[in-house]
Amino acid sequence: MDTPTHGFAGAILGRSLAGRPDARAALWIGFIAAMIPDLDFLFLSGQLDYLRNHRGWSHSLVYLPVFSLGIAAVCRHVFRRSRLRELWLFAAAGIASHIFFDWMTSFGTMFFTPLSLERYSLDWVFIIDPFFSGISGGALILSITMRGKARRFAAGGTALLAVYILFCACVHAYALREWKRIDRPPDGTPTAVLPQLLSPFRWLGLSDHGGSLHASFFDVGPFARTVPVPRVPEDLGQALRLLPSFYPPPARARLRTFDKPADSPAFAAARALPDVRSYLAFARFPLATVRSLPDGSTTVTFEDLRFLPFFTGPWARSRQGGYTRVAFVYRVRLDPLGRPLERGFIVSGRGR
Repeated sequence: MDTPTHGFAGAILGRSLAGRPDARAALWIGFIAAMIPDLDFLFLSGQLDYLRNHRGWSHSLVYLPVFSLGIAAVCRHVFRRSRLRELWLFAAAGIASHIFFDWMTSFGTMFFTPLSLERYSLDWVFIIDPFFSGISGGALILSITMRGKARRFAAGGTALLAVYILFCACVHAYALREWKRIDRPPDGTPTAVLPQLLSPFRWLGLSDHGGSLHASFFDVGPFARTVPVPRVPEDLGQALRLLPSFYPPPARARLRTFDKPADSPAFAAARALPDVRSYLAFARFPLATVRSLPDGSTTVTFEDLRFLPFFTGPWARSRQGGYTRVAFVYRVRLDPLGRPLERGFIVSGRGR
């Protein structure tokens, strides 16, 4: 979830918990505390460190009581009429809402750090959701402008968010059933459906069949349409306009298969690199491509298909070579002896 939306939701949650004497403190502390976990980026040194540690210690339920106490202690100097216990409650509610709302997305949240570094994802809501942001932001505006009914508006907004989240959870369960009908993965196959941009009805289905990965974009909503050959967008604005064309109803969904590379010395050498191991620990559906170059070197490219662009195949290359969307694609180039010559993330727009 984006950081401002976290703040909006934390503010109305905090305000719904407080009576008039603590109203201002509840709103401001909920707003600030709900955004603070995302400040972990200040302590991350690069994109690989981001994959390793984002949504770690700052999103941990283990550290939540301590962070809440620290926020409450600082805010006690501003809101002198409120007791420390109430301030701690508002801060804890804000941080807890941030952790829960990030858990709903697909990035993965390590909320038992440092006891466990395992990531948890519900895959219910896309990381930027205009409906979620609209509900929380609208309720916050009403709470600020209609002070006489502020707590009622905040509680109503919080309840409406809960209803929307429950709706997304139900749609996710339905989309997962549809994906299993489309792909028919064997029992025990890692399988997921991931929410997509601008609609709670659009999903990306993914399955790991061992030797290959299966993927399909589809729309379980009432307005899904079938476009036989969608036009590849040339820019971001065009991508947003054409987006519905790439999400047909489940019965017309296009199942795509991406074969995994065969084992080879170069592939094994790339996987053994510490940075690649960190990448693979983060990725849920990693796809590798091994390519031999004329000079005798080999490139091994890794992409997590959770971030597969809807309009093209791996590595986000459009057919016209125009608009690209690259997210967390890591490439290694090895010499003939398997020693790394180059390694790093592909920068958007630079191609393969």
